[in-house]
Amino acid sequence: MPGRLPDAATAYGYTRLLFEQVASGERPPTISVAPSVRHVGMTRRDTRREGFAAAVREAEGLGYPVLVRGAGGGAIAAGPGTFGFSIIRPREEGGARGGFRERYEEAAALVLGAFRRLGVWAEVGEVRDEFCPGDHSIRSGGWEDGMKLCGIAQRVTRRAASVGGIVLVRGEEELARVLERVYGAMGLPFRPGSVGSLRRAGYGGGLEEALEAFAREAEARYGARRVPLDGRTLELARRVGPEHRVVRAGDGSG
Repeated sequence: MPGRLPDAATAYGYTRLLFEQVASGERPPTISVAPSVRHVGMTRRDTRREGFAAAVREAEGLGYPVLVRGAGGGAIAAGPGTFGFSIIRPREEGGARGGFRERYEEAAALVLGAFRRLGVWAEVGEVRDEFCPGDHSIRSGGWEDGMKLCGIAQRVTRRAASVGGIVLVRGEEELARVLERVYGAMGLPFRPGSVGSLRRAGYGGGLEEALEAFAREAEARYGARRVPLDGRTLELARRVGPEHRVVRAGDGSG
């Protein structure tokens, strides 16, 4: 459970390093719960879309740097009112998609358990024209007019697998404005009302209480113990994080 990392690139570097450390056996299976830094996260698939460059300009024009993330799905936006989580485990030899649905179900169970601790009712299911659409979104309300509270995505390699997502606690109006511009630039369907938050779902607490609920749920489910972010991993994260920044043609600064 690191505190808020200094910038989005370092945050991406931190997530990448945890994955690599678990994959190599340097770190045991790990659950990360970390406050977000303002950014838009694109997938590699997004980078090949017509309109991607325009989407980057739109996001950056609103003060949201764009980074390319390793997980699948679609574009996401995060800010001071959101946090990320991931469950990272080493993998045995086998198919790259082995246990794919089981990992989604495990992550959804963690989210729903933490939400119950906060007094929020939610369920698994997609909502119409949501950001990063997927069957394992966590929603409040039904498909037609419901809102997304958390998106879940995976990253799987031969040596490790990670499943996790972004939890929206508050600040959904601003995120909806950013995502509307980003999805519009890429010509993808998007409904601003699909961007939800725990606040809209009736939660009256703050970000720290929500983080604590996830930590307690992880402790109860896995017997996990809290480990602070060590200086070596943070320094390495600062070094590798910029590799996830988008560099536009003719602009070496990212």
